[in-house]
Amino acid sequence: MSEVMWGAFVVIAIIAFSIGGAATIVKIMDGSKECKLNSDCQSNNYCGSDFKCHPFPAIENTIVNNDWTTPAAIVGLAIVLGAMILRRKQPSPPRQFY
Repeated sequence: MSEVMWGAFVVIAIIAFSIGGAATIVKIMDGSKECKLNSDCQSNNYCGSDFKCHPFPAIENTIVNNDWTTPAAIVGLAIVLGAMILRRKQPSPPRQFY
């Protein structure tokens, strides 16, 4: 009977030490974080997914001017030239004599 008690004691001790070790590791991991929220960082920083404070990136506005005159002229010229080529290649209708 004493062997069963010692076995149960060893199993309970292993479970207790495992839970205690896991809790210690979680506390160490949580303590190594520089921030958890954006409010933990300075005013011009944010809290990243790696739990460190990072400065906000500078966003530059780029102005894009779209000038579609040249492409429209090329497409229009292609349509006109295609129409002229197709018109020349069509056979003339047969003449009817009455």
